[in-house]
Amino acid sequence: MKPHVLVVDDSLTVRMDLRGALSAAGFSVTTCETKRDAEKALRERTFALAVLDVILPDGSGIDLLRTIRASAGLSRMPVIVLSTEAEVRDRVKGLTTGADEYVGKPYDITYLVHRARSLCERTSHEGTGPVAAARRILAVDDCPTFLMALACKLREDGHDVVLARSGIEALELLAVQSVDCVVLDFVMPDVDGLETLRRLRCLPGRESTPAVMLTASEDPTVARRATDAGASDFVHKSLDLDAVRAKIRNLLRNRRAAQTAAPPARASSADRPPASRPSGPTSEGPLFPRIVAATGLSPLLARSVLSKACTRAGVDASALGVEGLRRALPCIREALQMFYPAEEVQRRAQAMAALITPADHPEA
Repeated sequence: MKPHVLVVDDSLTVRMDLRGALSAAGFSVTTCETKRDAEKALRERTFALAVLDVILPDGSGIDLLRTIRASAGLSRMPVIVLSTEAEVRDRVKGLTTGADEYVGKPYDITYLVHRARSLCERTSHEGTGPVAAARRILAVDDCPTFLMALACKLREDGHDVVLARSGIEALELLAVQSVDCVVLDFVMPDVDGLETLRRLRCLPGRESTPAVMLTASEDPTVARRATDAGASDFVHKSLDLDAVRAKIRNLLRNRRAAQTAAPPARASSADRPPASRPSGPTSEGPLFPRIVAATGLSPLLARSVLSKACTRAGVDASALGVEGLRRALPCIREALQMFYPAEEVQRRAQAMAALITPADHPEA
């Protein structure tokens, strides 16, 4: 039986494009224009996969995703969120709400069909082994014109290209989504390319992610500084983007060869995926909302960052109390280094430490 895909998008052009490509790839396809029509379709039949646009005429695709994840009968259905690259926070919100994939417009139809097939195969043969990794490139530059030109060039090779317009946006995204390669500008206004790369290398599992540094500088020491910060390669920034494209091809090819040659690593408990997806919102310990506020991050991002930090510390975030916070605080401090300079990390860590003082909690 053909896998049945639900496509929800207010654009007739997109609906017809996805219907044609997915049908040609062996899927059955139902298309809907509105959130209301999609909810009706989900009640009437079972789907192997849903592709949801973020902005719909009568609501948000993120709200529809939230409904799907809260439903016992739908919670395990793979979902691809499809929307423009204008807002990194839209992507972060979609992924933290429970999307399995986020593909930006303009999309590469070959990549999207590949991901649809992979996600359906994962669901049909769960437990038989990991699905082949997709090629996702994070491009970071504060110049919108250059960023879009770079994205178009990289999409010619079938990559899903994620866009970030600052180091902070890039780090927010990397907190919730893995990528196969990072391309970033050396000079950026908030957190520059060197500092972004240093913080990237501190993230668990990102120590060896290929990273290409771009710069228009003629200073011969720039390449050395980029390499010292963790850059895999260095490219002089120009309108000729074929050099960047070639470097990425090379890095990805070498990485695949190294992964094929190396014996499979045994996953740690922190790296293993959860046995099942929760069907509804997770309860939080009594201190959790206060810690979220102390991070200074958006609530959605803070909950994601803190939950991962607690997992690394072996603490259950759903029952976080004084002792759990004491154990998790070093991991939380490490996670905040992605977003703040050392002085600010120290200040916020001290505010969290104040929550476990005997004055506030005599039982501690």
